[in-house]
Amino acid sequence: MPVVLCLLCIVLSCSSNKSDGGFSKDQGPIAANLIGALQEGEDPNLVPEVKRNFLKGCVTGATDNIPDLVAIQETGLLSVCGCSYNKIVEHLIASSTAISDSSASLTEIENDAYEKFQKLDEDFQKGEGEFTDKLLEIFQTCIRESAPTISS
Repeated sequence: MPVVLCLLCIVLSCSSNKSDGGFSKDQGPIAANLIGALQEGEDPNLVPEVKRNFLKGCVTGATDNIPDLVAIQETGLLSVCGCSYNKIVEHLIASSTAISDSSASLTEIENDAYEKFQKLDEDFQKGEGEFTDKLLEIFQTCIRESAPTISS
């Protein structure tokens, strides 16, 4: 469990810069050392800014702040970061969909989810964020899927 909490703190505290838009805005190339965090078939030249920032923060924060990171690196830190981003976005979109009225467009739902993502990021950067059971579950699942030898 300590690895999960450390990784969660690091990922959320370093996840994104302020940017307007949504999860698919400002596409551009991702750093070569982060390509392994992308899903199969995802174009490394067309990664949205918020995802690039999240992955950079996740990997950089983890390698700077967890003293014994060798096991995590060898068993898939990039996969954990990529998985975590995707599952957090999926969770926020599902949450926004569940509370929106039936006339809400997909764009409105994504914008609401993106605002929640930004708020979550801001809260963690200020030290005010809370680790919901769902966030912990997301990270634990990604760690298990990416690194079956690391216990959560």
